[in-house]
Amino acid sequence: MARRSATPRRLSTKSKANAFTKQILDDFEDEVEAQLNGFIAAVVSDLTSKKVSPVLTGFFASSWKAGKSIINEEDEREKFTPWSSIKTNGNRLAPGQKPYIKQRFAVPKTFKLNETVYIGNSTKYAPQALFSPKSSVFAYLAGGAGNFREGLSQKIDRFFTDKRPNISVGGDYIGSNVKDVQTQYQDL
Repeated sequence: MARRSATPRRLSTKSKANAFTKQILDDFEDEVEAQLNGFIAAVVSDLTSKKVSPVLTGFFASSWKAGKSIINEEDEREKFTPWSSIKTNGNRLAPGQKPYIKQRFAVPKTFKLNETVYIGNSTKYAPQALFSPKSSVFAYLAGGAGNFREGLSQKIDRFFTDKRPNISVGGDYIGSNVKDVQTQYQDL
Protein backbone atom coordinates (compact mmCIF):
# COMPACT_ATOMS: atom_id res chain seq x y z
CA MET A 1 0.00 0.00 0.00
CA ALA A 2 1.35 3.39 -0.94
CA ARG A 3 1.98 5.88 1.86
CA ARG A 4 0.90 9.39 1.65
CA SER A 5 3.60 11.94 2.12
CA ALA A 6 3.17 13.93 5.30
CA THR A 7 3.09 17.58 4.46
CA PRO A 8 2.71 19.99 7.33
CA ARG A 9 -0.53 21.91 7.40
CA ARG A 10 0.02 25.57 6.96
CA LEU A 11 -1.88 28.01 9.08
CA SER A 12 -3.55 30.82 7.28
CA THR A 13 -2.35 34.34 7.89
CA LYS A 14 -5.59 35.07 9.72
CA SER A 15 -5.10 32.05 12.03
CA LYS A 16 -1.53 33.14 12.76
CA ALA A 17 -2.70 36.67 13.55
CA ASN A 18 -5.45 35.37 15.85
CA ALA A 19 -3.00 33.09 17.69
CA PHE A 20 -0.52 35.97 18.05
CA THR A 21 -3.26 38.31 19.34
CA LYS A 22 -4.41 35.71 21.87
CA GLN A 23 -0.85 35.25 23.09
CA ILE A 24 -0.41 39.01 23.56
CA LEU A 25 -3.72 39.31 25.44
CA ASP A 26 -2.86 36.33 27.67
CA ASP A 27 0.57 37.84 28.45
CA PHE A 28 -1.00 41.22 29.20
CA GLU A 29 -3.63 39.64 31.47
CA ASP A 30 -0.91 37.69 33.33
CA GLU A 31 1.08 40.90 33.82
CA VAL A 32 -1.92 42.86 35.12
CA GLU A 33 -2.91 40.02 37.48
CA ALA A 34 0.66 39.96 38.81
CA GLN A 35 0.40 43.73 39.38
CA LEU A 36 -2.96 43.25 41.10
CA ASN A 37 -1.62 40.56 43.45
CA GLY A 38 1.46 42.65 44.24
CA PHE A 39 -0.75 45.66 44.95
CA ILE A 40 -3.01 43.68 47.31
CA ALA A 41 0.00 42.33 49.24
CA ALA A 42 1.48 45.84 49.50
CA VAL A 43 -1.79 47.30 50.83
CA VAL A 44 -2.09 44.59 53.50
CA SER A 45 1.56 45.20 54.42
CA ASP A 46 0.93 48.96 54.74
CA LEU A 47 -2.13 48.39 56.93
CA THR A 48 -0.05 46.04 59.11
CA SER A 49 2.05 48.93 60.42
CA LYS A 50 2.10 51.53 63.18
CA LYS A 51 2.13 54.24 60.54
CA VAL A 52 -1.39 53.39 59.35
CA SER A 53 -3.13 51.24 61.96
CA PRO A 54 -3.72 52.24 65.56
CA VAL A 55 -1.51 50.20 67.90
CA LEU A 56 -1.95 49.27 71.54
CA THR A 57 -0.98 45.59 71.72
CA GLY A 58 -0.40 45.24 67.96
CA PHE A 59 -3.21 42.71 67.49
CA PHE A 60 -5.37 45.01 65.36
CA ALA A 61 -2.46 46.03 63.11
CA SER A 62 -1.51 42.36 62.74
CA SER A 63 -5.02 41.22 61.76
CA TRP A 64 -5.47 42.62 58.24
CA LYS A 65 -6.24 40.07 55.55
CA ALA A 66 -7.30 39.83 51.92
CA GLY A 67 -9.78 37.38 50.45
CA LYS A 68 -12.52 36.73 47.95
CA SER A 69 -15.27 37.07 50.56
CA ILE A 70 -16.12 39.59 53.25
CA ILE A 71 -13.68 39.49 56.17
CA ASN A 72 -15.47 38.50 59.37
CA GLU A 73 -14.76 40.61 62.45
CA GLU A 74 -14.63 37.82 65.03
CA ASP A 75 -11.10 37.44 66.46
CA GLU A 76 -10.54 38.33 70.11
CA ARG A 77 -7.04 39.31 71.25
CA GLU A 78 -7.33 37.21 74.39
CA LYS A 79 -7.46 34.01 72.29
CA PHE A 80 -4.24 34.55 70.34
CA THR A 81 -0.66 34.40 71.56
CA PRO A 82 1.51 36.42 71.97
CA TRP A 83 -1.09 39.22 72.13
CA SER A 84 -3.04 37.49 74.90
CA SER A 85 -0.05 37.88 77.23
CA ILE A 86 0.40 41.62 76.61
CA LYS A 87 -1.03 43.42 79.63
CA THR A 88 -2.96 46.66 79.35
CA ASN A 89 -4.46 49.20 81.73
CA GLY A 90 -7.52 50.39 79.85
CA ASN A 91 -6.29 52.06 76.67
CA ARG A 92 -2.63 52.01 77.74
CA LEU A 93 0.02 49.33 77.88
CA ALA A 94 0.97 48.17 81.35
CA PRO A 95 4.49 49.14 82.43
CA GLY A 96 7.15 47.00 80.77
CA GLN A 97 4.82 45.78 77.99
CA LYS A 98 5.52 46.31 74.29
CA PRO A 99 3.22 45.93 71.29
CA TYR A 100 3.87 43.08 68.87
CA ILE A 101 3.08 43.59 65.18
CA LYS A 102 3.32 40.69 62.75
CA GLN A 103 1.07 39.95 59.80
CA ARG A 104 -1.11 37.01 60.91
CA PHE A 105 -2.50 36.04 57.52
CA ALA A 106 -0.61 35.23 54.34
CA VAL A 107 -1.93 37.12 51.33
CA PRO A 108 -3.03 34.74 48.56
CA LYS A 109 -1.53 35.36 45.13
CA THR A 110 -4.56 33.94 43.34
CA PHE A 111 -6.65 37.04 42.68
CA LYS A 112 -7.86 37.43 39.11
CA LEU A 113 -9.11 40.35 37.06
CA ASN A 114 -12.81 41.11 37.35
CA GLU A 115 -13.06 39.43 40.78
CA THR A 116 -14.04 41.35 43.87
CA VAL A 117 -11.25 41.45 46.44
CA TYR A 118 -11.96 42.20 50.09
CA ILE A 119 -9.34 43.61 52.43
CA GLY A 120 -10.45 43.87 56.01
CA ASN A 121 -9.56 43.40 59.63
CA SER A 122 -10.55 40.23 61.48
CA THR A 123 -10.67 41.70 65.01
CA LYS A 124 -13.95 41.88 66.84
CA TYR A 125 -13.28 45.49 67.79
CA ALA A 126 -12.26 46.66 64.28
CA PRO A 127 -14.97 49.38 64.02
CA GLN A 128 -13.84 50.98 67.28
CA ALA A 129 -10.15 50.75 66.38
CA LEU A 130 -10.72 52.40 62.99
CA PHE A 131 -12.18 55.46 64.73
CA SER A 132 -9.37 55.64 67.30
CA PRO A 133 -7.48 58.95 67.36
CA LYS A 134 -4.33 56.88 66.68
CA SER A 135 -5.77 55.54 63.40
CA SER A 136 -4.51 56.81 60.04
CA VAL A 137 -6.46 54.19 58.06
CA PHE A 138 -8.95 56.67 56.58
CA ALA A 139 -6.19 59.12 55.61
CA TYR A 140 -4.29 56.24 53.98
CA LEU A 141 -7.36 55.08 52.04
CA ALA A 142 -8.11 58.61 50.88
CA GLY A 143 -4.48 59.12 49.83
CA GLY A 144 -4.12 62.02 52.24
CA ALA A 145 -1.37 63.13 54.55
CA GLY A 146 -0.25 60.90 57.37
CA ASN A 147 2.77 59.13 58.84
CA PHE A 148 2.93 56.78 55.84
CA ARG A 149 5.09 57.27 52.76
CA GLU A 150 2.38 56.75 50.15
CA GLY A 151 -1.41 56.64 50.32
CA LEU A 152 -3.65 54.23 48.46
CA SER A 153 -4.17 56.49 45.42
CA GLN A 154 -0.42 56.94 44.96
CA LYS A 155 0.09 53.19 45.37
CA ILE A 156 -2.54 52.50 42.68
CA ASP A 157 -0.74 54.86 40.28
CA ARG A 158 2.62 53.21 41.01
CA PHE A 159 1.44 49.62 40.58
CA PHE A 160 -0.87 50.09 37.61
CA THR A 161 1.14 52.01 35.06
CA ASP A 162 -0.74 50.77 31.98
CA LYS A 163 -4.37 51.22 33.01
CA ARG A 164 -5.77 52.36 36.33
CA PRO A 165 -8.30 49.80 37.63
CA ASN A 166 -11.69 50.59 39.10
CA ILE A 167 -11.11 50.47 42.85
CA SER A 168 -13.72 51.34 45.45
CA VAL A 169 -13.37 51.50 49.20
CA GLY A 170 -16.44 50.31 51.10
CA GLY A 171 -17.57 50.55 54.67
CA ASP A 172 -20.68 49.70 56.61
CA TYR A 173 -22.91 52.51 57.72
CA ILE A 174 -25.33 51.88 60.56
CA GLY A 175 -28.38 54.12 60.61
CA SER A 176 -30.50 54.88 63.63
CA ASN A 177 -31.46 51.21 63.87
CA VAL A 178 -28.93 48.32 63.87
CA LYS A 179 -31.08 46.67 61.20
CA ASP A 180 -30.33 49.65 58.92
CA VAL A 181 -26.82 48.52 57.98
CA GLN A 182 -25.80 49.70 54.54
CA THR A 183 -22.49 49.36 52.76
CA GLN A 184 -21.34 52.54 51.10
CA TYR A 185 -18.56 52.68 48.53
CA GLN A 186 -16.25 55.48 47.45
CA ASP A 187 -14.46 55.22 44.10
CA LEU A 188 -10.77 56.11 44.18
